[in-house]
Amino acid sequence: MPISIQLTSADFWAVAPELILVATGLLLVLLDAFAKFSRPSFPYIALAGVVIANFSSHYTPGKFFAGAIEASDLTRFVDLLTLMALALAILGGTALLQRDNKGHGEFFGLLLWSASGLMLMVKGNDLLIVFLGLELMSFGLYVLAAWYRELPEAVEAGMKYFLMGAFSSAFLLFGIATIYGRMGSTQLAKLAELSGTHSPLLDPLLALGLLAVIAALGFKLSLVPFHSWAPDVYQGMTTPAIAFLSTAPKAAAAIVMVRVLQALAPAGLGEPWTPLLAILATISILYGNVVALAQRDLKRMLAYSGIAQMGYAAIGLATFTKDAFEGLLFFLAGYLITNIAAFLAVGVLSNGEKGPHTLADLSGLGKKRPGPAWVLTIAMISLTGLPPTVGFIGKLVVFKAAVDQGLVWLTIVGVFGSLISVGYYLRVVYFLWMKEPGREVNLPEEDVLSGASYLLVMAGMLILGIAPKALLDLARAAASAVSLAALR
Repeated sequence: MPISIQLTSADFWAVAPELILVATGLLLVLLDAFAKFSRPSFPYIALAGVVIANFSSHYTPGKFFAGAIEASDLTRFVDLLTLMALALAILGGTALLQRDNKGHGEFFGLLLWSASGLMLMVKGNDLLIVFLGLELMSFGLYVLAAWYRELPEAVEAGMKYFLMGAFSSAFLLFGIATIYGRMGSTQLAKLAELSGTHSPLLDPLLALGLLAVIAALGFKLSLVPFHSWAPDVYQGMTTPAIAFLSTAPKAAAAIVMVRVLQALAPAGLGEPWTPLLAILATISILYGNVVALAQRDLKRMLAYSGIAQMGYAAIGLATFTKDAFEGLLFFLAGYLITNIAAFLAVGVLSNGEKGPHTLADLSGLGKKRPGPAWVLTIAMISLTGLPPTVGFIGKLVVFKAAVDQGLVWLTIVGVFGSLISVGYYLRVVYFLWMKEPGREVNLPEEDVLSGASYLLVMAGMLILGIAPKALLDLARAAASAVSLAALR
């Protein structure tokens, strides 16, 4: 019997942001092929697509495409984060690309298509849609990882990310197939209904499927032991692309993990899943922070820093309450702004994308280029978790939720990890402002787009740290789309 699905305009409005990003990407690729003289306008066209996609994200909440897509305040929140990451990467990365004549239409197209896949992944109310969105997001990033294909480091980054990404996709497919075989459905709402008030996760086969899904999403989060790709990919990938890769996809993966866990355990996690996520958080925090202390390449340092930061996010996953989810969303938003600021500043304060980004190259650049130097300084303070930055509030709300659920020991691990991170975050500040200049660094010319990105990230890190209520309210509204209860 043929399957018939009646589609309405509301279905297409639910995915309007994704469609606009895809169309903008296609336009840029075509312009690069047939009108190369228009390349200087590509960043502005890409930004226009991001703005239009943002205005189109005011869709009606509900289920669309026969229940395969779900739009809610949570998906709007993710749309906002994704489009913000896109805009900042384009604004701050254009000068870096133009310095090496790498600002082709394909770069912006791949970035926009990856963002559309990310947004679709979170809207997926079916595990198959989640998989399709994740693959669409990943394909573009695989290519962007090797964007400087004349460099061995970039080729290695692209190959390593592709091979390990394909491996994680196989894990995700295995997990989805196992869950379907046991539950008879891949729709999250149906899985939650079948799970009822009693968690089916004690079933060995279903537990194996969920473990495979957690492993696949843990790869995107770069949690230990799924982290080995991160340092080499961060080092070899072009800065604007890694600024996006290191933030928005991680936020999407964390949110999808929460939705899958909620569907299979609507009454709460309990044993052994809470201890498992707590262990992942602990080893990620400790390993990431300790290894980052030994790094002299700034991109590799930020890679290990990202592993530790996702360990803090995993505290929210292990806590698994509504308050913890609100805190997790706030933390992810603050981390997105802060980490993008750090990468863009590192990219500017270097000899270019084709060379190493060493700590020694920062010596004395605070006086020579104060704009990006101050951006990097505030970013390091925020990543450390010191007031009055958004990083302090993000860690505070996550730790508070964990303490409220009795996970005091996990909070102590988080605080201890933050103390370790002082050693390498503030070392960057020391080199910027207190170290005598070393070798000459060929800095890119400042432009209007870069200046706009500096103002935006500085405002985000400081204003949201001093007055976080607006972002907390957005996170609270987004978290209300997912019903969480704790078995504690």
